[in-house]
Amino acid sequence: MSLGKKFTYTGIGLMAAAILFTVMVAGIDVRPIAPDGSLVGMGGLNIAFAEAFFSDVPGVYTINRVLYGISEFGGILALVTAAAFGVLGVYQLIKRKKIFKVDYCVLSMGVLYVIVGILYVVFDKFAVNMRPVFEANGTLESSFPSSHTLLACCIFVPAIFAIGRVIEDRRISFVLSTIMAFLAVVVVICRLFCGVHWLTDMIGGLLYSAALVSVYIGANLIYEFK
Repeated sequence: MSLGKKFTYTGIGLMAAAILFTVMVAGIDVRPIAPDGSLVGMGGLNIAFAEAFFSDVPGVYTINRVLYGISEFGGILALVTAAAFGVLGVYQLIKRKKIFKVDYCVLSMGVLYVIVGILYVVFDKFAVNMRPVFEANGTLESSFPSSHTLLACCIFVPAIFAIGRVIEDRRISFVLSTIMAFLAVVVVICRLFCGVHWLTDMIGGLLYSAALVSVYIGANLIYEFK
């Protein structure tokens, strides 16, 4: 079996695991522990993590503003990175005059972004869990899966793969890829410990991200070696 197919099948398996995990979160140990009393799945696990890392008073959770700010800035950088690849795709389209002449790693990245956007809308409309804290404006948002985790992993990690294919200078490619990897890790860690997500939100975000990124890499490797 080719490496591309291995990545693709792994991604499909991870997507099945992500969907199963979503069902589990929606139906196992559901407790009214959100700030507005709404139900949150896997309550015991989520409470234990929240109490350990962002609570001084049992049942009251606080936001680490420094980590939160870093994760928000990282999310902005992810969107800037996505926009940069979008500009690259448009440039290649104009120059080469045919959409399928655009580098496959860039074209398929656009498809990946669309899928991430669809996931965001679906989970925003059909909330699985609500955040452990209110927003600054007093509202309570859907928190599963972590959208910042999806952004960081599904933009920065594919960027690492694509950079090696669109930038010929190995030194520049290495530097940019290292920055992408660093940003992905920083955003995920800051989001995990800043206090705006339950542990299951982060696990869900990582599962969906791993599934989508695996399929992205697999599809590209299959295309390259077909």
